[in-house]
Amino acid sequence: MSLTHEPLAGYEVRGRGARLLDRANSLLSSRAAFGAVLVVFLLTGFFFAVTLHVPSSAAPDEIRHIGNVLFYAARPWTAGPFLHDVDASTLKLGEVTRFPAYLYYYLMSFPARAASGIGLSEEHVVMVLRCIDVLAAGAGLCALRAVFRNAGIPASIGLVATIVTAFTGRSVWMAATVSYDAPSMASFFLFAAVAVSVARGGGLRALGWLVVTAMLVLMLKYSNAPLVLAGAFFALLFRYRTDGFSWIRHPIRRAVNGFRERPARSTALVVIGAVLFALVLERFGVNLLVYRALNPDCTELHSRASCMQFDIFRRNYNATRIHDLAAADGSLEPFHPLGFLVTWATTYFRSLFFFWGPTLPWRPNLGVVLFGATAVIAAVVVAATQLRRVLRSAGTWWLAIVPLAYTVAVLCFNAATAVNLRQEYAFSGRYLLPVLPMAAAVILLGVRSWLRQLHGRVAAIAWTVVIVVGVALFVLYNPISAFFPYADSSAWYSGWARATLPRWLTGVEG
Repeated sequence: MSLTHEPLAGYEVRGRGARLLDRANSLLSSRAAFGAVLVVFLLTGFFFAVTLHVPSSAAPDEIRHIGNVLFYAARPWTAGPFLHDVDASTLKLGEVTRFPAYLYYYLMSFPARAASGIGLSEEHVVMVLRCIDVLAAGAGLCALRAVFRNAGIPASIGLVATIVTAFTGRSVWMAATVSYDAPSMASFFLFAAVAVSVARGGGLRALGWLVVTAMLVLMLKYSNAPLVLAGAFFALLFRYRTDGFSWIRHPIRRAVNGFRERPARSTALVVIGAVLFALVLERFGVNLLVYRALNPDCTELHSRASCMQFDIFRRNYNATRIHDLAAADGSLEPFHPLGFLVTWATTYFRSLFFFWGPTLPWRPNLGVVLFGATAVIAAVVVAATQLRRVLRSAGTWWLAIVPLAYTVAVLCFNAATAVNLRQEYAFSGRYLLPVLPMAAAVILLGVRSWLRQLHGRVAAIAWTVVIVVGVALFVLYNPISAFFPYADSSAWYSGWARATLPRWLTGVEG
């Protein structure tokens, strides 16, 4: 059996049931099925791009991203991406002169200029930028397909994991907002596709692309550094366990041969790598050398009074002061680890699958939340019993251990914030989106392995339950169902949506 077209039922479900499962497997393994998923995702993303209020409550910092893009768009076309001696009033957008993730703002300023140049209003310019982000997210799904293919995941399992990712509410809503999250996640999927290739036997060219894609991820979102480091580390570790250092011997001779055999690809690797290395050196190298930080504190470059214009700096500064004063007078609330874990898990789950606005009330249906949480926990428990059967290659090990390591890192970061500030800053399921598809693929492999061990009527019942639960989850948790029943205020919607969408859908007057 091939890794990309393996019967789901095996010999455990016989007769008509087995034929139906194998037919479904063939359908899910087809290119047409992936194409249909991609098209539906793009259409859904475009719909939300013009439906969500500008700026969107889905991304609490979208207004800052829009402001930075428009700030670059207001500069001359030839001004370049580097900023010097900007006015202190720009600090309401954040510290812009040494901010690591400036590349997204600079690149998006070109379509913003073009849209403004043809007379579009600012709201419509934002919608154009959102649609570009949706296209970037769609490209990310294509890269994700390559991740699963390179990892040796059956195509049907890979497609279901892609569906889980593409139609998780936060994926679509994040893609339909102006933010570097969607492009950076797409670049991470590209990095992951190369990483699993290296882990499973890729050569020096794959190693070169690993470095190049890692730099691209960092330039789009520097806070992905732990994810990139974990991905590269485990890719190289798994490769070392298989081949030691033999696969990187004679690098110069092999590089020369590579140029002779594939001059175009080798030249592209060198040119793209050189450009990205120069950008990384200018931003991260200088920041580390001069300010000893990847992202310098605002007060390293400006006065504290000026930095107080930046809402995140002001929030953190005030929270630190309040914490220190409470600690000094003995009124500081104790840190409760168990309560923190419960709050962390519930907040991440709800904000991953439901629209979680920062200012408007949002209370997803408790029954829907409990049903989804129970299904996820059950799937994780079942998959955990099958890990010895599932984790048989470097590719599946990579897909399992990188999400685990990254999730633990995010948990520790949030715990440190809770301990040091007694605050729940950066508690959002969107931070787990980059590793969601990998975790979903491993869990699906585990559930399938468990199902394949069942026999006769038990197997038929189990398959039926799994399929029914999966369909129910999709119906309840897709971006449409997880948004409109709860978004019943006009503050959620753009002018177009209020004027066009029916009241029975939005719950508001036009």
